[in-house]
Amino acid sequence: MSINVNDAALRSARTRGLRGRHSVEEGLRLLLRGSGYTFRLADGSVVQLVKVTPPRTKPQQRASTGRPKAAPVLPPASIPSPPIVVTASKRNARLTDFPGSVHVATLSPAESLRLGSRGSEILLRQIPNLTSTDLGSGRNKIFIRGIADSSFNGQNQSTVSQYLDESRLIYSAPDPALALYDIERIEVIEGPQGTLYGAGSLGGVIRLVPSEPSLAQASIAGTVGLTTSEGERGHDAALVANAPLGSSAALRMVAYDVARPGYIDDPSRDLEDINRTTIRGLRATLRLEPLEGWTADLGVVGQNLASRDGQYTNSGRSDLVRRSTIAQPFDNDYRLAFATVRRNFGTVELTSNTSYTNHAIDTAFDATRPSDTGPRAYFEDTKISLVTHETRLSGRGRLFSSWVLGGSIAHNIDHVRREIGDPDALVTLSNVRSGTTDAAIFGEGTLDVTRALALTAGARISFYRQVSELTNTSPSVDLEPKRSAWRLLPTAALSWKPGRDWLVYARYHEGYRPGSQRIVGEGTQVRTARFSPDELKTTEGGVRFGNEPDTRFSGGVAYAYSRWQDVQADLITTVGFPYVANIGSGYVRYTSAYLSWKPAKGLELGATGFLATSHLDRLTPAFATADERDLPNIADSGWRVSGHYEAAIGTTGLKFDASVSHIGKSYLAIGAPLERRQGDFYDASLGCRISFGKWGVSVDVDNLLDSRANRFSFGNPFSVADEDQRTPLRPRTLRIGVDAQF
Repeated sequence: MSINVNDAALRSARTRGLRGRHSVEEGLRLLLRGSGYTFRLADGSVVQLVKVTPPRTKPQQRASTGRPKAAPVLPPASIPSPPIVVTASKRNARLTDFPGSVHVATLSPAESLRLGSRGSEILLRQIPNLTSTDLGSGRNKIFIRGIADSSFNGQNQSTVSQYLDESRLIYSAPDPALALYDIERIEVIEGPQGTLYGAGSLGGVIRLVPSEPSLAQASIAGTVGLTTSEGERGHDAALVANAPLGSSAALRMVAYDVARPGYIDDPSRDLEDINRTTIRGLRATLRLEPLEGWTADLGVVGQNLASRDGQYTNSGRSDLVRRSTIAQPFDNDYRLAFATVRRNFGTVELTSNTSYTNHAIDTAFDATRPSDTGPRAYFEDTKISLVTHETRLSGRGRLFSSWVLGGSIAHNIDHVRREIGDPDALVTLSNVRSGTTDAAIFGEGTLDVTRALALTAGARISFYRQVSELTNTSPSVDLEPKRSAWRLLPTAALSWKPGRDWLVYARYHEGYRPGSQRIVGEGTQVRTARFSPDELKTTEGGVRFGNEPDTRFSGGVAYAYSRWQDVQADLITTVGFPYVANIGSGYVRYTSAYLSWKPAKGLELGATGFLATSHLDRLTPAFATADERDLPNIADSGWRVSGHYEAAIGTTGLKFDASVSHIGKSYLAIGAPLERRQGDFYDASLGCRISFGKWGVSVDVDNLLDSRANRFSFGNPFSVADEDQRTPLRPRTLRIGVDAQF
């Protein structure tokens, strides 16, 4: 094998040694990790080492030293890209081998600067299999593969697990809507993923993979953008910096400030554009490589998100108007600290992560009733702390081609205080603290039965314990309910490769959420209400082809049947107060497909879509009279068609993106008066970026058709039963941005 070393800067690049048996691709990936370089293979025998970011000047050929002459550098078009690795599999499985439904989206440094301010909107736009509620950034619930419990927020555990690299982001909170600056890859594994991720992964897992600190090279990049929507102006700005600290450490930092223009007017208060949103954040990671083979990442994440008011309308028409008595602001302040240690022992790799999350969510609603003589406010103050730890070993061997074995523990505490009354003299409704501890051991492995046939199996044994308590109550109230249980979550899959670039698979997997317990009642008349745990069992099958990055044609189709027992849902009463209930049992049938075609150099066309059918066939008595039995907030169909073109003329580069999507109809909730229809809309976007060396200028237009369609039929629990609430698409928005990378 020949290695092309035609970059003089490689002399100063440092890498750690590597021991053990690895494939060529895996060995190079591990060897170059954190060096600032990656590799490309040609004809299976030529390795070209290239910088992760484009070099400043054209590399100069080294003078001859008497060594064998290196193979000539091949044109980039003839050099295949490295294989796609699904890190969320916890054993670095290749996409070509992974027996399940998975989506991997990559962002170049320029794309993360250009699109990072949009946060989770990027995921929802690019992957129709993901849907969400639309109360507003920082308060939405994301769903995968039609597994949706309810449209309302509460203390139930999420149906989707979200991670930043190895650190768990949430347990019982809405999507934190972190900005995606300096995120290089997004992985979505459709669920349930109970074996590897435990409780709260019924729908699947979303994993954000940030760019790693580089010990080899200092760099700085940034962007500034101006936006306008309905005449209101906004902005976004971000700075990304990487600084090596000696030969064994590096610091990478991201800072950003985003202001999204408002577009809802309130004539009753004589206010315009009331729903302006601001986001400010910081992310920093310190990488240490103190000893050969060891890597430690220490990091912090902080983001403050604030919305001045809700983004719904209540006129019953398509105009952007809402009448309310008082403002309904929202705040979501998120903090995360983490430490991740990795050690490579040849064919075995150790990964250990510990993280701490502090999450403060403040919500206000206008609870004024027509009969009230003055304003009436409802306020909810939620404080969440989450501590998680996981240590695992993964590797390859003679018996199992890949395997993972590990243990984890999570401790989540919710403290929720609810108040109502005059905005200047609120009265406490409840003040409850709930804690959940979840400990588990898990393992999964793949056995190559033949060169084309593989069997995957695994299991997770979990133990959880819940404790709830009232705070600031009368001494005569002595109530501290406890609950605990064991769970076994198995999985099994069979995969077959009929050809080099084809994969056919079938898989069975399970997931669950612990049964909730709530303290209900008033004053000294309180009691404990307990609910059955969710259980989700899914059988899926699918076929994928063209899994290699440079394949001209790629695509796939998957079908999943899920049986969901004792669905737990966060609901609201007819007068607006939150509560929890088991609404029944049912099924979800979900079919998805995608196709990508590269007809010419630099041009890529794509299409993806889904069909979903859900039905609650065994409702609990409280919901037996419901007319609509579909699971809430899940569209019956959806599709997206996109195009991407990229070209270069000298040192000038051009990128052009366009997409059109459609989301079908869904329903807000089960049971009158909340069986409201929503969705059934089209969305289109255009984007262009022109680069001049290290600089770039971009123009993006969202909601090109300026649609006012209703995405979500909810905005205020205290008036939704009496008025036609709608959440329109954000009006046509224009962004002009400048970015630079040095």
